[in-house]
Amino acid sequence: MLQLDREMKLALGKLAGSDARLKDDLISSMRIKRFSPRKTIVMHDETDNDVFLILKGRARADVVSVEGQDVWIDDLTPGDLFGEMAALGDMPRTAEIRAVTEVTVALYSAKVFIGLMQRHGNLGIIVSRRLIEHLRNTTRRMFELSALSAPGRIYAELLRLADFKEGELSQWGVIRPVPVISVLARRVNSTRETASRTINDLVRRGLIVKKSGYLLIAPLQEQESCFESAIGASHSGD
Repeated sequence: MLQLDREMKLALGKLAGSDARLKDDLISSMRIKRFSPRKTIVMHDETDNDVFLILKGRARADVVSVEGQDVWIDDLTPGDLFGEMAALGDMPRTAEIRAVTEVTVALYSAKVFIGLMQRHGNLGIIVSRRLIEHLRNTTRRMFELSALSAPGRIYAELLRLADFKEGELSQWGVIRPVPVISVLARRVNSTRETASRTINDLVRRGLIVKKSGYLLIAPLQEQESCFESAIGASHSGD
């Protein structure tokens, strides 16, 4: 059996949970592969059907819109799976996956992974839930790209990043750490300048308060007018 370090074991634990037999089967069936930063791991429309589990590092998933734009869908971190749709549906890849940092993955052929799902019913449930989550993310991103202006997409992303349970002020949301402007812009397919301008405008209007190491975002009832004003002509402000 492969010898895995602590980080790899934690990544497997996120998928297998407390199921020791599933974890052992995942380890004994895996092939290890490494990718350097910015390397393409999976290309859109490829016809291979391997399944990948990230053990170390970080990758990003993009899809191509009907206008030919790369649309950011998700960040992938240790414990995340990708490639399940191609394996289960015998279909071309629907997204492009690129390494952001150096990435180590566990690789499973479609036949091996489907066999694991057949032997371990809880793996099938986990995969089904993740596929639903991926579908929701993709649908939401594509809708926002077509329906919201760039400031609107930035604002919607800030709301998703906010934790409204630990607000310093009553019902204010906390965004911790402070988002990197260039990363925020890339996540919503906008520019760094537009993202910076949008945040500064929200600060000026009192809907965001800058603190040391985090941001506060206004209670939801105070945001409706701002959000409505952000829904404008599609792609304005890009």
